[in-house]
Amino acid sequence: FFQKTQTALKNWFTLFGWSNGQNPISIPYSLRRDVSKIQMTSSEEKGFKQGLGKDTKTLYDMLFHLSGVMLPSITTSQSLHLDPVERIWQLHSEGSTLLAFLKSKGAYLPHVMPEFLLEPDDYKKWIQVQTVGLLRKGDMENSEKDLFILEDSSFETMSKQAWTDVLLQIYKVFVLPRVSSCKVADLFSVGKAQTMPRIKSDPLSSNIYSPHERTILIWLNEHYEKNRKTVWRDCQKGEI
Repeated sequence: FFQKTQTALKNWFTLFGWSNGQNPISIPYSLRRDVSKIQMTSSEEKGFKQGLGKDTKTLYDMLFHLSGVMLPSITTSQSLHLDPVERIWQLHSEGSTLLAFLKSKGAYLPHVMPEFLLEPDDYKKWIQVQTVGLLRKGDMENSEKDLFILEDSSFETMSKQAWTDVLLQIYKVFVLPRVSSCKVADLFSVGKAQTMPRIKSDPLSSNIYSPHERTILIWLNEHYEKNRKTVWRDCQKGEI
C-alpha cells in the first residue's frame, strides 16, 4: 500500500506539480538532493557558493506553483552558507519554515521533524552539531531525550515516510480544495444508492477529514455502490 501511494504521488507531482511541464521526481531522493545541491560559480573565486542552478527545480518551486506563495526567507535562487555548520543550520531552518508553512495552511504533520527532510550526510552532520552543543552545555546525560538519533537504514525509512507525508499534505491543502462540491450532496438523491452510509459534507461534522476530502469520499462511495450493484447484480446476498 505504501509503495502504491508513493507511485501515485510521484506520477502526479511529476506531471502536474510544476509550472513548465513535467519534472520527474523521486521520493525522497530528488526532493532533498536538489535543495542542497552544490555548484561552483565563476563569480566567486574565494570558494564555493551553494546554489540551485538555473535549470534545477526544487520543492520550493513546486510550492510556489501550487500555492502562489513563496516561503518566508526562501527564494527560488537560494544560496547556502559556505561554512558547513552554518549550512546545516540553514537547511534545518528551511525545513522548519516549510513545515510551519504547511501546518499554517491546514497540513497535519506533527510527526515530521525538519532533520528527517535532510540528506543522509547532512542528517549525520546535524546530529554531530547537536551533540557538540550538548557537550558544551555539559548536558550529555539528557542527550537521548533531546536528540532523535537514527541508524542509516532507519533514517532512510523515516525520510521516505516523512517526504511521502509532506507530499500528501501538500496535495491535501493546495490541490483538493480545487474540487468542486457543487451538487455533491445530491448524489444520494432518490433513485441513487441508499444502502451506503451517508458522509456528511458539513464542515463541522468531522475532525479528521476536511470538507474537500469528504467530497471525494462521497463521490467514491456513490460510484462504488453503483458499480457494486452492476458487478454483483445476479449474486445472492450471502455470495457477495
